[in-house]
Amino acid sequence: MIKVSVSKEGTPLIWNAQDWLKIREEHRIVGSLIGVLPNLSNQEALHGLPMSLLPEEATLLLEMNVISLANYPSLSRCPGEGVVKAFKAHRQKTYAEQADKMKDERKVALEGLVDKIVEGRRRKQLGLDTKKKKRKKVKSEGNDEETDDKSEDVAKIVELLKPIEDAERQAVLEEELAKIPPLSKENTLIQTFTTYPWLRAEDACPVAWTFPSSHEEKIRYLTFKDLWEKGYFITTGHKFGGDFLVYPGDPVKFHSQFIVVCVPHSQTFSVHQFVTYGRIGSSVRKTFVLASLPPDSSKISYQSIKWAGGPTMNLN
Repeated sequence: MIKVSVSKEGTPLIWNAQDWLKIREEHRIVGSLIGVLPNLSNQEALHGLPMSLLPEEATLLLEMNVISLANYPSLSRCPGEGVVKAFKAHRQKTYAEQADKMKDERKVALEGLVDKIVEGRRRKQLGLDTKKKKRKKVKSEGNDEETDDKSEDVAKIVELLKPIEDAERQAVLEEELAKIPPLSKENTLIQTFTTYPWLRAEDACPVAWTFPSSHEEKIRYLTFKDLWEKGYFITTGHKFGGDFLVYPGDPVKFHSQFIVVCVPHSQTFSVHQFVTYGRIGSSVRKTFVLASLPPDSSKISYQSIKWAGGPTMNLN
């Protein structure tokens, strides 16, 4: 069962990425990501964890025994000495891991260059120089005469071309590794936690969930549950003036088809309201739907509003 924390305002929040993925893929609960991505903090187009659940989503998941709600009073208090000690130990561990990783990467790079380093050292010890500028300068100063004895050059080249022993290669590698300066803590990466890593199960306090508690909330929940059972994906519809947006598939792949407003069954509407609903649906290419609960019935009734001549949609 997934543990869902409840904020002080009463909003269910999911902080774990695996829990978020499971709820979306297995139960078609979309929720709303309200957090900031750690690597893209200065933008508002993409959001990250936590995921906020609608009251209807939380009630449905509770009925299916998928989640349990809890709050954690310890999160509102200053951390104790044990938590501070654990945090410092974690920081030291991550620093040591990054330092070891840097050395390993540097060692791999040096292993590919060790033969060239050995060759360069041999050239320096033997007094050989193969730089083009150096050779041109020596030739111009020698007045076309040989600057070095040929036999001596041949001996030096033979010495240079000797196979590199493993012991020599290892000694050079260790010497070069010893020159690498230690990684400073100012240059290490700092982990940004999306969940509180030192939260204990015994810190959880169960939450009494009372939604739906009114007739209006009951209509909203029964509407949400009915549409969900029909296989739709549902999100909040506030940006289009409704209670819910209804999608035929995952909102990542599909546009919404319906704007649903939950109303009492006996509610009356003015012509102006009907025209407003019709124009909203037409302007965004969606069907505006009124959902209500008839008296002495537990089945939601739907009524779509369309401009004359437009196709009607049936959700019943």
